Amino acid sequence: MQLFPFTDAQQAVIDKVEKVAAGFASRAADYDEKACMPEQDILDMHEAGMLLSSLDTKYGGLGYGVHQDDPLCMFLTIEHLAMVNPATAHCFQVHSNCIQMISKFCTEEQVMRFTEPTRTSGKLMPAAGSEPTSHIVTGGMSAMGQRVEGGFLVNATKHYVTNAPGAELMWVMVKDSETERDIMLMIPANDPGITTDESFWDPIGMRACVSPQMTFKDVFVPQENLLGSPGDFFGDNWLGKINLGFTATYVGAMRGIYEYVIEYMKGKGRGSDVQRQQYVGEMKSRIDAIRLLLYTAVTNFKDDQAGAMLMVEEAKWLAVESSDRFSYLLGQAAGSTLLMRKHPVERLMRDLHLHILHGRHFLTMGVVGKAALGEPYMVGMST
Repeated sequence: MQLFPFTDAQQAVIDKVEKVAAGFASRAADYDEKACMPEQDILDMHEAGMLLSSLDTKYGGLGYGVHQDDPLCMFLTIEHLAMVNPATAHCFQVHSNCIQMISKFCTEEQVMRFTEPTRTSGKLMPAAGSEPTSHIVTGGMSAMGQRVEGGFLVNATKHYVTNAPGAELMWVMVKDSETERDIMLMIPANDPGITTDESFWDPIGMRACVSPQMTFKDVFVPQENLLGSPGDFFGDNWLGKINLGFTATYVGAMRGIYEYVIEYMKGKGRGSDVQRQQYVGEMKSRIDAIRLLLYTAVTNFKDDQAGAMLMVEEAKWLAVESSDRFSYLLGQAAGSTLLMRKHPVERLMRDLHLHILHGRHFLTMGVVGKAALGEPYMVGMST
């Protein structure tokens, strides 16, 4: 029985992504070892026409953004990329979030100008929002965009700037000195006022989605590089919408692990072991539950955005809890040999473990509980 009734178009996207991602497998270990951007993966996605997936069709995109024609296609893309390489999936996710915010908030002239590097050269867009000294929700941003004649003067330190290597343009969020609200700016990556600390990025997992720390010193940004208006990012709840992509990456990585475990166990003749069968059953049940929550939320996003955002919180919480559980389940089902480096499961588990470590996970179920009890809540607090 099919888990979810995909449309023909959605199934075609799955088939296409699986074909493209099949080439990632042989390169994943090398990218992981070197902690470098998955350049050939990105080129393959560019040649397959995938890098403008979240751009509105009126601008030449595929229309897969959350406010567009078929948003489930974007998250199916992320999920199926993550089954092979979660780091590549995250590079795609961060880039796609930038592109869909450009599509949502920018003028036609800005859209065409900001997407040109992707359109012509397959360049990914970095997102510089997170800061090492404050949390952008609870503590406010220390990054400042000082109003000056003709634009803004930016001084900021940002970390986890995914996709920074090789980028031409960067999406950067700072605080507007005039309104003290969040503003989104597009900044050339080669600005002389930007310095990059490449030594920052040496993690245990997700090593190929290179995300260095960057410092912006008196970087001038012209007014025409402002996206939308002050307050648009938080006012339009983009922090919550980002949870969709994270959840798709989590469940994709788990599916990649699960499918390898199944083939490994069959090859070892362990499928008839009653105890091992129970561990496999739990793995599948958790994956299916997360997928159903995620797919249902995304499919109903246009009709009930508030309800969909809450359902994504449930999906993300279950995905994180299941990720922690998976290391035990796969060990009991298949044995510790599966975690030796010759098997991709070792890398997938490291990627998954690092990627779920957002320090505010405990708030996710609190948001769902508040909504159920009729209390005020804010989605996206766990991002």
